Amino acid sequence: QLIHYVHQEHDKFFETVKKFDFVIVRCNPGQIKADGGDQGKFDEGMRAVRKAGIQVWPSADVMEFMGAKDALCKVATLNIGLEDTLAYYDAASFAEGFKKTMKFQPRVIKQNRGSSGEGIWIIKLKSGEYCKEYGAESCKDEDILDMMEANDNHAEEH
Repeated sequence: QLIHYVHQEHDKFFETVKKFDFVIVRCNPGQIKADGGDQGKFDEGMRAVRKAGIQVWPSADVMEFMGAKDALCKVATLNIGLEDTLAYYDAASFAEGFKKTMKFQPRVIKQNRGSSGEGIWIIKLKSGEYCKEYGAESCKDEDILDMMEANDNHAEEH
C-alpha cells in the first residue's frame, strides 16, 4: 500500500505505519525539508518504527551514513559490487577514471546534485567496441559517446 508522507500529518502517518509488517521508504534526502518538514523528525519516527520490530528499508541510519551519491562506491570491492564503480571529485580523476571505465562497458553516471532523477546519464560507446578486462584500455578523446538522460530520455552524442 502506498502512503504519502505529509509533514503536517506526521503523527497520523506513523500511527498508520505501525499497522504494517515492513516499510519501504521512497523519499529522497531533501524532499521533506524542501516541503517544509523536518527530516530529523521523520528519521526519528522511522527509528522508532524499527525499535518496535517493524522492518524499514532503507533505514534512516543507512540513508544518513552510506551517503546517496557514493553508496555504490563503498561496496564496489565487495562481492555484491562492481570494481569499476567510481566517484570523481576533480577533473583529473574524472578524465582518467571515466575513460578507463567507459572503455570497459556502458556506464550510468550521476551528477553530484539533486535526488529527483535529474542528471543521470546512460552512456555507451557509439562503436560498441569495449575491452574485455577492466583497466586494460581507456577511451580516446575522439571516441564518440551515445548518451541518454534518464529523467526525460533525451539523447545526445558527444
